[in-house]
Amino acid sequence: MRTILTLIICGSYFWACHLKAEENISPKKVGLTTKDTVNFKTQVQPILIKNCSPCHFPGGKLYEKLPFDKGETIVNHEAGVFKRLKKEDEVKLVKQYIEENKKSNL
Repeated sequence: MRTILTLIICGSYFWACHLKAEENISPKKVGLTTKDTVNFKTQVQPILIKNCSPCHFPGGKLYEKLPFDKGETIVNHEAGVFKRLKKEDEVKLVKQYIEENKKSNL
C-alpha cells in the first residue's frame, strides 16, 4: 500500500513539474519566431547559399546578372529562384518571402 501511495505522490509531483515547465517555454527559448514575416538574411539567404553557390554569390559567374544576396533579386526573378530548390519546406519559405515582399512593393 505504501508503494502505491509513494508512486501516486511521485507521479503527481512530476506531472505538476511538467505542467509548470510547459508554461515557462516561450517560442524564443526554443528557437521559433513569433512573427509571421520571413527575414531574408537569416532565413532565405542561407537556403540560397546552400543551393545556389557559388554561381549567384560574389565571385560567381552569374552574380553580376542575378545576385542572390539581394532580396529584391529574389522577388523580381521568382521563376529562376526555384530551379535548384528541392526541399518543400525551403520552397515554401522562399515563396512566403516573395509574396510578402511583392505586397510591400506595390
